[in-house]
Amino acid sequence: MSVKSVQGRRGGSRWVHPFWSKKFLKRWMIYAAMTFAWIGGILFVIPVAIVTTTVSDGICLAFFLWESPTARMAAFVWGIFGDFVIPVILFVYCYGRIVVVMRRQMRVMAAHNAEGSAQMNASQAQSKRIKWNIIKTMISVSTIYYIKSIST
Repeated sequence: MSVKSVQGRRGGSRWVHPFWSKKFLKRWMIYAAMTFAWIGGILFVIPVAIVTTTVSDGICLAFFLWESPTARMAAFVWGIFGDFVIPVILFVYCYGRIVVVMRRQMRVMAAHNAEGSAQMNASQAQSKRIKWNIIKTMISVSTIYYIKSIST
């Protein structure tokens, strides 16, 4: 049974498009995203850094002077959410979607290989290895990001 017929029977995936980038992602889009990330980050940090920085006894104290404790707490909470919570949620969601699609495809393939052949066992073993590799990657990326975030 071909992969095309399996995809046709399960209705295709609406959320995971593995070849979208090959068809539609252009080099200018990558450069635009990189440029936006750098410019956006600079435009967000520089005004706050200028307003809250002072020099005392020849020592530069960045993010030191705040108009009020509320402004300082708002900047702190925004920093925690923007630099840590939101990216971790995105990691978990994206890798979770990959695992859900992998499980669905494994179930469909198992249903089409119901004869219990050695080929089915080999493909199931390979699918499980792929799934565990994805899960290990998700845990590694999230853990490294967490360690990096708490160490800065």
